[in-house]
Amino acid sequence: MKFTILIFFMILLSGAPCLASPALDVYHDIEGTRVYQDHKEPSLWYISPSKPSLKLKDDRSPDYGFSIYRYLGRKGTGDAGDFWAKGVLTFGIERSNESGLNTKIRKTLRDKGINSPRLKSIPVSASKVTLIFSDHEQIFESGLRWKSGIMVVPLDSNNAEILWGAVEKGQTLVSVAFEETLSGVQKKGDEWQPSTTPFSFTMPVELNMSAYPDHFRKVDLGGTMKVGYTALDLFCFDFVENLDKNLYAKMVEVAIPATGRDLVETVTFRENGDYINRIEFKLAKDLDRPYRYRIIRINKEGGQETSPWMEKSGETLLDITDYKNSDDKNEVTEME
Repeated sequence: MKFTILIFFMILLSGAPCLASPALDVYHDIEGTRVYQDHKEPSLWYISPSKPSLKLKDDRSPDYGFSIYRYLGRKGTGDAGDFWAKGVLTFGIERSNESGLNTKIRKTLRDKGINSPRLKSIPVSASKVTLIFSDHEQIFESGLRWKSGIMVVPLDSNNAEILWGAVEKGQTLVSVAFEETLSGVQKKGDEWQPSTTPFSFTMPVELNMSAYPDHFRKVDLGGTMKVGYTALDLFCFDFVENLDKNLYAKMVEVAIPATGRDLVETVTFRENGDYINRIEFKLAKDLDRPYRYRIIRINKEGGQETSPWMEKSGETLLDITDYKNSDDKNEVTEME
């Protein structure tokens, strides 16, 4: 019986039409927006993404921020001579179509002979953002469409220091180049085959430290530490850099030795949450003794992986990011 049912479903699926997809070589440019016709349904059209613009804050100032975190080790914390820097650039992105655009597009399509046109957003299979400043560039990639909201771009040690120096000197123009890959089909011979086409645009941003000093922040983490007390800054860039699409949450448990038993604190990082957190233990500890930590990864299916307990000396920074290659890991421990 099960075999008969399976055969029945296979027959149904074999006769089912291909899923609707935009025909990438059949389009119209309407009101500055490109729309693509579906390869099977003439009345179905796909709208290309709207171009981004920089949002304004409530006080009408441009919605951007630049923070640079620096740490210089000290003898009292057991890491004298260690130095690292990490930069984070944020942009408030507005990406919505102007009011009434869909109505204008439908009207133009009807004037072209399309009956009852329907509109959908075109699929985006990949995104790349290139940050260009002071003859330098840094690329940030994602598998998602860039939407309205806050874009967080982590900067490596070298680029963070270069950009900060340029901003201080008034060399403030930054170009944010977006490139998205639009997915659809194109006809080759008598068959429709999967295909893609690039969609590119550039958003200039003027980082003006003299006009908006509160948008810029340089934090020397070592200077905020109290000798004899535990203050630990934690970073997690897995979600910012989209390193694991299946990751739902990442937790870190930190244990410091105290009288009687270890004192344990837990911090959780999630998508759209903060990439930096801080633990301030209220009990003093012996700075010569290492603290312990372990990382718990939770995937979107509910599975959980827990690392063994690891040790680290000094009250510095703990970066729990799972970087893709060893060079990134070395940069975090040695330079960042």
